[in-house]
Amino acid sequence: MGVYILLFIFCLPFYRYVFDVDAIGYIGAAKQYIAGNYQLAINGYWPPLHSWIILPFIKMGLLPEDAFKYSNGLIAMGSLYALHLLLHKIELSEPLKASILFTSIVILLHFTFYELAADLLLVFLLLLLFNLVMRKGFYSSVYLNMIAGLIGALAFFAKSYAFPFFILYFILLHLCFNPNGTKKFYYIIAGLIVFFIISFPWIYLLHWKYGEWMIAHGKNNFGNWDIKFRDLSGPLLIAPPYKGSPAIWEDPWKIEKLNFKNAQISTLVLHQIRIILFNIQHWLKCIHDLSFLNSGILFGSFIYYIKEKSQFWLFLLISVFSLSVGYLVFHVETRFIWALTFLLLLAGSLLLSKLLSNVKMYNWQKVIVWLIFFGSFLLEPVNGLKDNLFVNRDIYKTAETVKNQSIQGSFTANKKQGECILIAYLSNNSYYTVIKPTFSSDELIADLDRHQIRHYFFYYESQQEKEGFLSGKVAAKARQIKELEPGLLVLSFY
Repeated sequence: MGVYILLFIFCLPFYRYVFDVDAIGYIGAAKQYIAGNYQLAINGYWPPLHSWIILPFIKMGLLPEDAFKYSNGLIAMGSLYALHLLLHKIELSEPLKASILFTSIVILLHFTFYELAADLLLVFLLLLLFNLVMRKGFYSSVYLNMIAGLIGALAFFAKSYAFPFFILYFILLHLCFNPNGTKKFYYIIAGLIVFFIISFPWIYLLHWKYGEWMIAHGKNNFGNWDIKFRDLSGPLLIAPPYKGSPAIWEDPWKIEKLNFKNAQISTLVLHQIRIILFNIQHWLKCIHDLSFLNSGILFGSFIYYIKEKSQFWLFLLISVFSLSVGYLVFHVETRFIWALTFLLLLAGSLLLSKLLSNVKMYNWQKVIVWLIFFGSFLLEPVNGLKDNLFVNRDIYKTAETVKNQSIQGSFTANKKQGECILIAYLSNNSYYTVIKPTFSSDELIADLDRHQIRHYFFYYESQQEKEGFLSGKVAAKARQIKELEPGLLVLSFY
């Protein structure tokens, strides 16, 4: 734990500019809670738990973006302790357990500074859940199953996907491991009752705000479902959800990316099959992002389960399946399955220790094998930490220039939506998002007038592109044109 704390303190200055568009939603919700605007704070797109966690930090005077960094540090420490407890449930040598913990410090450091509000909180809660379900007496204790329901509800508050995941996972565990015959259903019901009782108030609040029953609206978080069914006849720009909001991404409820009205059922079914097949392929890439040995670890785990019928191997396979299967229907990213890193690290350590015990090798050769094994889990975290060094520093500088140049009010831009959302937040402006892939100058001018947009950011990559734009209709409409920085013109209309 001390090693992680020292590394966190050391790394903090190098990752001071870590910021991402998703964090805008969590920060916006936290600010509305503090202001007492609870209707605006309730958000179907960004789950509430991390916003709740940072409230004390903000009240202590920290900037919200810094509050997330410190909360991530605390969550990572909790994850490390939960992993420490989990290791005591696995038969491994003490040096090997220590090696797993030290490897996990680097992994968790990467998770800490990957984004402000990625999936680290879910990792912590799932590690608690893994500990609980591997505890002796879990399948014969109503109390422990009720605790599982509590953790499942908290996981839902951390990431909406945890709602279907917990139900599937909890039921599968009991069906596979509970030896109590039909009595197992009493334990399932006990856990699910607690889960639903705690989850329902939030679901009701979402219904109260949006007028629909849902666990999360997430209309535009369908990844590969963003296909040709979009209606492009509507407006070009979409406004922030309320006055003072930096951008629509704070609450993307109004973004309608999908339009299935004119799509045939056969087209939808075939497209869903294509998506699942694509996502299976992408899931394999995500698994290999965690470690290039993970395919072998999963295959070896399956073989050892067939051979030994050990509960641990079945537990591992069920966990991997349950956490992954829902994402395959829509969209999967590596951070969605971060929690599997630690289960696969444990499984790989068990497999390799069994293998090396049956192979005649010199000790120095075994050391090299172990270094390759642990190194495979460190490649992506180390690379991620390297890539995020001073990430977004230029965006902070641009936002500071925007403020110094007194560029205030509403604005839109020709590209770089994510960067513009961050600039809007950092400069206390409002960004109107372009929601069409292509548009004409006439369309842009019409929407600039409709929304009374004060500024237009034009990003260019060549002198020819700049000169072509300056000779066009949009530039002719501008009252003032500034070269804010190389590659960025700012046109002011009012």
